[in-house]
Amino acid sequence: MNKKRKLALGLAWICLASVASLNAQNTPPTLIPDMQFRMFLAENNLFEGRFLLRVKDDINLKAEQQKAIENMMLAHEESAITREADIKVREMKLAVLLKQNRINRKEMEKMARDISGRKTDLLVDHLNYLLDLRDILSSEQISKLDDLKKKFGHEFRDRWQRGPGHPENPPRGDHPANEPEDGSL
Repeated sequence: MNKKRKLALGLAWICLASVASLNAQNTPPTLIPDMQFRMFLAENNLFEGRFLLRVKDDINLKAEQQKAIENMMLAHEESAITREADIKVREMKLAVLLKQNRINRKEMEKMARDISGRKTDLLVDHLNYLLDLRDILSSEQISKLDDLKKKFGHEFRDRWQRGPGHPENPPRGDHPANEPEDGSL
């Protein structure tokens, strides 16, 4: 997949929320708030580390910035995986408690508040991670990200509005159906 396509795919999720609101009737209800939140983050130049590394050449990311982003990304992902697993275990314990004939309401409330607090902590940590990533970028790099958002946002919105069967929306080159059957590239 060429660099321009990778960039387009990476930025596609940025514009998905605004476009999805136009087609909300065809979108699962839980998808819209998530996309709106991601759009809000992108509008405020809060991008995931993987995305910043994907567009590193377009925003002229320096080697030390790349290394810092990689280190922060790996540390954040490790922490998030551990915390999410801990939350899942606690949710399972709450489910077991709720299946009992007589539910200890104080214990149930304590467990629910604990889970909720841990989810809040996870969200706050994620937002801090995104803010830390943004702090690594120069104002010039953030400006380049703004330009990329505008450029690919309009292209993506136009494709979305035309729909998948429209003749001006050719199949993507990176789609598995477009690859040779013999596995060659």
